[in-house]
Amino acid sequence: MNNITSKARLPKIYNTAAIVAFVYAGLMLIFSVYKDFIYVDQTWLHGLTANGFSVFSNLIWIGLLLALKVLLNKTLQYNKANSLINASFIFLGIGVYSVGVIFFKSLKVYFSSNDVNALLSFSTSSISSAILLLLSSVVLIVLDIILGNRLRKIDIALKDYFKILGFSFIVYAIVSALQMVKVINSDIVVFLPKIVLIVVLGNIFKEVSKMNPADLPSEPEPKVAVNYAPVKTLSENKAEKIEKINVSSRKKEIEEQEIIPVFDINELENKETILSYFENLSNDEKNRLGVVVAKKYNQDLTAEQTKNLILHYITEKKLYDHNRFAPQ
Repeated sequence: MNNITSKARLPKIYNTAAIVAFVYAGLMLIFSVYKDFIYVDQTWLHGLTANGFSVFSNLIWIGLLLALKVLLNKTLQYNKANSLINASFIFLGIGVYSVGVIFFKSLKVYFSSNDVNALLSFSTSSISSAILLLLSSVVLIVLDIILGNRLRKIDIALKDYFKILGFSFIVYAIVSALQMVKVINSDIVVFLPKIVLIVVLGNIFKEVSKMNPADLPSEPEPKVAVNYAPVKTLSENKAEKIEKINVSSRKKEIEEQEIIPVFDINELENKETILSYFENLSNDEKNRLGVVVAKKYNQDLTAEQTKNLILHYITEKKLYDHNRFAPQ
């Protein structure tokens, strides 16, 4: 699924999440009234009802937090709360497991006709589950305070809503802590901050569902430094290699070549002797000396340069036997 399609469908998810949040808030309000005015402690049916609603409540809350995570990460491009929400999933799951064990054990007790083993199992499970529930509740209080502090600072969109949401998380966590230490005993007082929190969250989902996807923050494109170079064909690569070899060879030849000396025979006193020596050479000898000087200077020489170099060679190397080629 591409990015455009994803963003076009996300608001429908938020609209559904908003409806779930408002219904959930209404159920929590009803349940808080039930806990304060109807609930009878240490009775099987009321205990089953309370534990059942606790499991249901935590599962719905996990779903709403998941929708919040999608909103923050995918739509608002805000991931600073991601690890906190993930941690909340873990400890809410522990709470669901703990209360769920008690819920199903109580059903087993009810249908076991006062079986002693069932009662003993229920008692043991209740103690261990209560310990797990207490530990997870303490951690969730800390997580809610930190999460609330992060959420209240969001100013990407719906700044006022997120500020209220953040403070609602903090107030709910503080009230839950006070209930844990028995400072607050009223369930309505404890549930009210969470109801406000859920209503605010539902309004955020509702407002986002009305927004144009184009107005939401776009996902930043990765910054990649690209040095563009045209792709060379096989023939171009081969030609380039041959050119490099030729350049290297020519460079090597130039380095190996000796500089042709500047030689003017007219400046020499023994000019006539040198010319006489040259003119009396046989053609084979002239050709041989031509090869010698050409090999020495490793260059393509003109006829005039060859003759001049042979005269220079005779001056340096051959005058000692000039009589050898003198006229007979």
